[in-house]
Amino acid sequence: MRDMDIYSSLYDIVDENMTNAGQKLQTSKELVMSLAASKPGSVDILKLSRERNNDTFVKKAFIFMLNRQIDGTALRVWKTHYKLPPEEFQRRVIASIKESDEFFKNQVKMYNNIYSENTSFGGSLAGIGRSAGITVPERMMKIYRKMPLFMRNAAKKVLGIRR
Repeated sequence: MRDMDIYSSLYDIVDENMTNAGQKLQTSKELVMSLAASKPGSVDILKLSRERNNDTFVKKAFIFMLNRQIDGTALRVWKTHYKLPPEEFQRRVIASIKESDEFFKNQVKMYNNIYSENTSFGGSLAGIGRSAGITVPERMMKIYRKMPLFMRNAAKKVLGIRR
């Protein structure tokens, strides 16, 4: 029996037990199977972008990029954007998560990021340590975030980053 068949069977058993107990699993079988098939500590944005349902996409993005389920507050916020076309919705979700301190601290590697504003070294200054795999100390990022806008723009210009 293949690993994916085992994961599928385990999900079915747990789902049945939860149903018999009058409860419901918070995570869909599709999401569990996607997670089981992925490489730990990394997320393939191109593969993730194949999800066309905005609700499912944001739930998957949180699990793959933040290693946790989406909380109620974030879900309510993202639900207000569900009417956007999938490409625009996905771009916003990825950008928002990618810029979060939580994503930075989790050190999840992104690859095949079709929504990246890549330059030769990986895009925006905030994305240097994340999507390009170049380590930027958190202290340096804190300093950058506190700089006045004109200084951040100058730093980007020096580094060849276009926004």
